[in-house]
Amino acid sequence: MPENNTAPCVTKCLMATALNTVEIKERQLERLAPGHVRLKTQYSMVSTGTELHTIQGTHSQERPFPRMTGYIAIGHVVGLGEGVADLELGQRVLFSLAHYAMIDCPQEQCRPVPDDLPGTDAVCTPLLAISLRGVRAARVRLGDAVAVFGQGVIGLFATHLAKLSGAATVIAVDPVAARRDVAEKMGADVAIDPASEDVTARIRELTDGLGVNAAIEATATPKVIGSLPAVTRDEGRIVVLGGIHGKAELDLYSHFQKSNQTMVGAGHCYHSDYPYDSDWANYAAIMKMMLSGMIRPAPVVTHRVPYTQGPEMYRMLIEEKDKAIGVQFDWREA
Repeated sequence: MPENNTAPCVTKCLMATALNTVEIKERQLERLAPGHVRLKTQYSMVSTGTELHTIQGTHSQERPFPRMTGYIAIGHVVGLGEGVADLELGQRVLFSLAHYAMIDCPQEQCRPVPDDLPGTDAVCTPLLAISLRGVRAARVRLGDAVAVFGQGVIGLFATHLAKLSGAATVIAVDPVAARRDVAEKMGADVAIDPASEDVTARIRELTDGLGVNAAIEATATPKVIGSLPAVTRDEGRIVVLGGIHGKAELDLYSHFQKSNQTMVGAGHCYHSDYPYDSDWANYAAIMKMMLSGMIRPAPVVTHRVPYTQGPEMYRMLIEEKDKAIGVQFDWREA
């Protein structure tokens, strides 16, 4: 039987130590508290938008350095605190905490992972769940036309899920050629380069002059929001999926009062249409669809590297962001 690791120990982590700087640091774990489990990380995944806002100091909830970054990981239970009843030593779980080699976590923040689901797929689940909220908020129906602006991780997963939800035409918009290529692998029917095409004219052409039924914003760029009503048909929906920190200009009369368009956020589960929705329920559904082969996250992951390359990967994401999309860190040798 595996040893129950509850004693104090030292672990490694990736920490933002200053503006635009991430370093590998050591942190002390105290004796495992009641109701907590100790987890040995296999893989963690970068949530690019949220983490870069944190590292670059542009997050609206700014905190002083040094600060932890990240919130997506998968690993094994190696320690059980007093009172933990629902998890077992050796069990594999998803958890929402920072990039650590080993970390202590309240048991209620852990989600068991099916044994036959690869960890590199399973760790995509929380980001897929964010995109799922956006597609549900868009109320995509069979035969709809949907445009997804921004083909980073969240946008690519939204493109994939919009197609799986029955959209007849999925239009991906992104200035980076590599991202447009992945968008087509994820189900986009058309990929538009906003740097070389008139996006509004092209989308109107693709939709017989009507515009899309739903436009999903996943760029996290305020100025993009103002352009979405022009590509959306009367009574269509605009979904703010990206984590936008800033103000956007909108023509309220022309597009909302006159055209009856609706703009909604997707920052939490969409209970009005899915009353039994929860993050855990969505995680379970997504993992089931990955096991069946319906959801295919692999094309989005462009870099999987040892955690020791973490500082360099963050430098790339900041200075050469077009070179990477989905980034995962491998902690198995830590």
